[in-house]
Amino acid sequence: MTEHRPDAAPEVHPDEVSEVTQSATEVRWFGVVLLIGHLALIVIGAIALWRIAGGWWLGAAVAATFVLGYFALWRYLLAPGSTVRLGYKERLTVSLVVGPAVVVLAALAGLWVPALVATCVVILGDALNERN
Repeated sequence: MTEHRPDAAPEVHPDEVSEVTQSATEVRWFGVVLLIGHLALIVIGAIALWRIAGGWWLGAAVAATFVLGYFALWRYLLAPGSTVRLGYKERLTVSLVVGPAVVVLAALAGLWVPALVATCVVILGDALNERN
C-alpha cells in the first residue's frame, strides 16, 4: 500500500507535460541590435578580405576562414547565451580590438564607413544590453 505524504512533490510523468510555462531566456531589444552589428561586421570583414586577397579562390578561402573565426569568437565568448561569456569589460576590450581591425581591412577595400557604423552598433548595443 502506498502512503500519501502531504510534503512530497507530486509525481509527473513525461507524457503528462504539454508545454513549458516559463521561458528559459529573455530576448532583449538591444541584444537583437547587437546580433545585427556582429553579423554586419562578419559580412563586411569577409567582403573586404575577399576583395583584397587577390584571386577568387584565395579570397573565398580567406573570407571563409575569417567568418568561421569570428563566428567561433562570438559563439563561445561574446554571445549573450554563451556559458563562458566574457564580462562587460572583457567584451568591450575584444570589440575595441576586433572592430578597428575590421575597419582597417574594410578601408583597404573601400568599405570603411559601414564597418565603422557596425563597430559602433556593436559597442553601443553591448553597453545598452548589459543588465544593471
